[in-house]
Amino acid sequence: MKKMTVAGVVCAALAAAGAFAAIGGGGGNLPGRMTGGGSIISNGLRVTHGFNLNCDLAYNPQRLEINWNGNRFHLEELRTTFCSNNPLIDAGQPSAGFNTYTGSGAGRLNGESGATIDWVFTDAGEPGTEDFASYTIRDSDGNLILSASGNLNKGNQQVHEP
Repeated sequence: MKKMTVAGVVCAALAAAGAFAAIGGGGGNLPGRMTGGGSIISNGLRVTHGFNLNCDLAYNPQRLEINWNGNRFHLEELRTTFCSNNPLIDAGQPSAGFNTYTGSGAGRLNGESGATIDWVFTDAGEPGTEDFASYTIRDSDGNLILSASGNLNKGNQQVHEP
């Protein structure tokens, strides 16, 4: 039941972020940052990630790396960020005022610039097995390269106060 709830929460977060971006947004509504890494299994594919992302769009550096099946994506430009608090997710301690990071950006896919990514990360407390990751990566021509989502099977994601 909790996985269904988290998936629904992620869909709502993506919709909210899309609406926010559509009205000229881009900066997160709550301050802080999220760090972490780990792996998910999506459709039988293991995908790993590591990141250090600030909710402030102007903050640099912003770091995100996704690896799967011999492929690698590195974030070069953060384009949108929306940090929000979903009351259905308990991030535990330390409390940072938010638990969901939704973002988009551009970067290098296997060394080639121009790829894009959209993602959602949640912090659902310790030990990280209820934390959620979702990412969609497209190459420079807009072709879908990776669409993966799920709860972490290894790792942890952690929210931090500003």
